[in-house]
Formats: sequence, C-alpha cells, structure tokens
Amino acid sequence: MTQALIGKHGEQWHEWVLSNLSRQCTPHSLFERMVARVWSQDDAAAAIDEGLAALGRSSDWRVPLPRIRVQGEAQSMVTVLGRLQRPQAVLLDNLLSQQECQALTDYALHKGLTASGVVDWATGQSVSHEARTSSSVFFNRAETPLIGAVEDRLAAVTGWPVSHGEGLQVLRYAPGQEYKPHHDWFDPARSGSATHLRRGGQRVSTTVIYLAAARAGGGTCFPNAGLELTPRTGGAVFFTNLTMDGKPDEMSLHAGTPVIEGTKIVMTYWQREGPFV
Repeated sequence: MTQALIGKHGEQWHEWVLSNLSRQCTPHSLFERMVARVWSQDDAAAAIDEGLAALGRSSDWRVPLPRIRVQGEAQSMVTVLGRLQRPQAVLLDNLLSQQECQALTDYALHKGLTASGVVDWATGQSVSHEARTSSSVFFNRAETPLIGAVEDRLAAVTGWPVSHGEGLQVLRYAPGQEYKPHHDWFDPARSGSATHLRRGGQRVSTTVIYLAAARAGGGTCFPNAGLELTPRTGGAVFFTNLTMDGKPDEMSLHAGTPVIEGTKIVMTYWQREGPFV
C-alpha cells in the first residue's frame, strides 16, 4: 500500500489513523479531527481511505460532491486561477464570454428585478431582510436557449447533472448594496428548512458568476478563511457547501461585500444532492 498520504504529516499521524480505525472509530470523526488540525479535506479523506484499505474495510463513508473539471470541449476556455482548501473554493475565469454576460444581463433587466429576499428559517418563506439589499430575478431551467447552454456548461464543469440544479438567479448590486455573511446550506435543525430539503436535498455547491464586475468593491468574501475574491466579468467563484463527509461546512460562510463604485451584476447557481423539483 502506498503511504504517501496517510503518512504525509508524519509517522504519528500514520499510526493515529490506523489505530483509531482499528478501534472502530468512525471515518467521520477522524475526518473532523484531521481537518481541524493540519489536513486538507482531500488529503484527509484519501488518508482515511488508505487506512481502511490497509485494514481490509470498504470506503463508502464520504459523499459525492460537485468538483471543478476544466477538460473537454465544453470546458476548454475555462481557466482555474486559484483554489482554496477550506472551504473547497475555486476562482474561475472565462466561464462565460462577454457577449453571453451582456445577453443574460439584458434578458434579466427586461424580465424585471425585484428586491431580493432571504429564507425565513421558521417558515421557509422568502422574506426581505437588511442583510441582503440587492434586486434579483430567477430564471426557469432552460428558459431560453442561452440559459440552457449555460446550465449545460455548468453541469459539465462541475460534473453534476442539470437536473440537480436550481434555476439561475441574477442579482444586481448598486453602490452601497451588499449581502452580509451567510451560509447557503439549509440548517436541518430549523423547521423552515424542511420545505427546501424536500425539493432536492441539501445545497451541495454554489457558483457565483460575475456578469458585470463593479469598478470597486463587490467581492465574494469568506470571513472564516480571511479571503476575498473578485472575479473579472465572465469569471466565477465556485465553492462546496458541505464537507466531504456530507456535513454543512461552517467554513463556507460567505458574503457579497458592499459595492463602492459602479454596479455589480452576478448570476448564482445552486446545486442540490438530488433532482431539484
């Protein structure tokens, strides 16, 4: 067995993984401890899988998640500019062309934008809130040929089927407008989440596509990671909302920082565990 990962952080970690798995500690509990210390999610999961294999046990403890793939004709122009380990986030460029961004913006403005809402965790309904001051509009799946083509591209880039995606949402932020820190996953402990979880399960990932970048401000910030990303027009920020063992990731807390100058227009794509209906 190759021990390149299980021993990555020293012999003590190697022995710790094997001994705890031998004592029937769950892979989930090991994963949480490892990621809380020095391990990346990918390396921790792979090391646990190596330990399970060494003990002759199956490795079926982690859940599949969307992952960025930039190979093949549909993704050939998309560029990965950077990756963050925790949360699992990727900065993308050239996801959409300038012409596609303008056409989607024009269509959204023609359809009409209204004040954005947030989920009321008691009822599950969308309500206005001072934390989110943008205006927005939802598209139906494949509402136009261009929208359908963008959804197909997002499915190819993330390796996740179109059927598991919510309708695209376009949001406009004028100077001073923002979306304060929040999570995109639905809190299973809140009664209002039940309605949303029935429609396709948990939100596993988020892609924020910049149709028009502000001249100043308007980045996508991950406060717990101390990082702010501002893609160019046509670029995007992709991140997973769950850890690799399927639990809501507290590190996925994110915000749309206030626009300082100009207008920011973004398009958000949420992907679910199962078919979204």
